Amino acid sequence: MWILLFACQQNEKTDNSIIDDTAILAEPSSAEDTGITEETDTSEDTDSEVPKPEDGEYVRVSGEVTWTLTFDEAAEANGFFDCSYRRTYEGEQRIDRGYLCPNCDFMTQGIATMEEGLDCHAQISSNNAAQRTELWGLGNNSFFRSGHEQRALGELGSVDSMAPDTDIALTWSSESQLNAGGTMLLEATGYIHYVVDPDITPSPEVLPHEGPYTCGWPQNDPGDLILDYNIGIDKTFPNVHLRDQCGERMSLWDFYGSWLILDTTQSDCGPCRSMAAGAEEALADMRAFGLDVVMISFLGNGLSYPYESPSQATLDSWVDTYELEDPVLFDEGFAFALFPGFVEEFTGEGFGYPTWLLINPEMKLVYGNVGFGSWENIQNAIQDNQ
Repeated sequence: MWILLFACQQNEKTDNSIIDDTAILAEPSSAEDTGITEETDTSEDTDSEVPKPEDGEYVRVSGEVTWTLTFDEAAEANGFFDCSYRRTYEGEQRIDRGYLCPNCDFMTQGIATMEEGLDCHAQISSNNAAQRTELWGLGNNSFFRSGHEQRALGELGSVDSMAPDTDIALTWSSESQLNAGGTMLLEATGYIHYVVDPDITPSPEVLPHEGPYTCGWPQNDPGDLILDYNIGIDKTFPNVHLRDQCGERMSLWDFYGSWLILDTTQSDCGPCRSMAAGAEEALADMRAFGLDVVMISFLGNGLSYPYESPSQATLDSWVDTYELEDPVLFDEGFAFALFPGFVEEFTGEGFGYPTWLLINPEMKLVYGNVGFGSWENIQNAIQDNQ
């Protein structure tokens, strides 16, 4: 029997006309500065004597990187020229988006400022703003970086030390084929410096909601689950705190004890709309059948910007149009960071929308799927994994 599944592919727009300055992937010509390498070192940090920030301690980071671009003759014939540019960085630790860098001991968000060489950078990117938001991180004796506040950090290279209050040397390089023809060698050198700053406190806006939920969600977090953002079958699915349709940061682990359908969806995706349109009736049928099931939707900012959050109007319209009573969350890059790698390995299919995962009542990931065929398929998947 054939089961038809329909999915939307992301039509991702980027700020990079050719390639940006953190690319070190196996195929740099298609890389972007937020890309994660396919083989990320998940081993424990071997530098056990380096002190790490304790709970309640937060770090401040500064740094500087110089990029040198060297083009071959074919690229030079197309108008490219050798040059360099330099950025400085200042940032503070973010504690609410650890999923963007599972292997980071800490991650900071800050402003990168182009100090010199803007004309040089213009050769490889259409985004020539003098300043931009970046995420920097350290962990597993490696340096990580992203050019967007809600996109996963890529691992750029190893560091010799992770000690605080010192300049930690950074270096990485990559060779890329240019769309216009020719090859570019990118070489980056610089440093990162971090200190524990007692004056830093997290913004209340990023902290989990306390007290009963306005939307009436349960609060069943058992308190003994272990957080791990490297997701896999039969592993505890990581907690996340994202704003719901009532404007409060809902905690995923509060739904412990129920079957969860985690749906990553986009408002401009036809199969996503089909799945949402039948959700309430299907969920009611499953509950009448004796299944304690909840659908939690992670809504992004459309197929062109899947890792960004939707507007309030877009989320409100999604909830109202499909009369959804279960949680609909303003995704902040969570699903885009974690879902694709898992479902592509689990299903052998390319990532698309909607993608949905099944979490059992013990908060274990048991199944994943790309696309939507029918709600009967979803119910069968739950029953098969009971």
